Amino acid sequence: MKRFLAALTCCGLLALSSCSDESSSSADPPSPTPTSTSSEPSPSQEAETPEEFVRRWVDADTHMQNTGDGADYREMSPECPNCLEYADYIEGIWDAGGYVKTDGWLIKRSRTSEPTETGGVEVTIDVTSTPADFVAKEGDPVQHYEKHEQTYIVALQPIDDGWVATNFSEVAK
Repeated sequence: MKRFLAALTCCGLLALSSCSDESSSSADPPSPTPTSTSSEPSPSQEAETPEEFVRRWVDADTHMQNTGDGADYREMSPECPNCLEYADYIEGIWDAGGYVKTDGWLIKRSRTSEPTETGGVEVTIDVTSTPADFVAKEGDPVQHYEKHEQTYIVALQPIDDGWVATNFSEVAK
């Protein structure tokens, strides 16, 4: 378990940056638009793709690492036991007086599987993890993680208004 969490921390600590310069717009506030009482998207709205969801999920992960606030990450991962365990771990670092400093992952390439019978998909992402510093708890020494390349698979399941992460795994090199 510690090895799994260390791998997720080492790699997950690096998830703040999004996939490209263009993806930074996901953090921009939305333009004001009229509200609708319908839960159906309007014809002018496009549904979020699995790859767009994963980019937001990566941003939420890195926000959690850099702040200790896992609310958005948890909201995007309610059916992902290893994601929730990882969120507990990161929040525990902050609760113990530790911290994480990272610029996150740069997603170099992503690809989405064909949907399953239930509509679920797997998004495979090749990432460059930026360097990170982290302190497990107050008074502990700073641990430094170097930049490295890795591949991950994020399993998603569709929900009424988008996607949720259901699993997250590292692909062995």
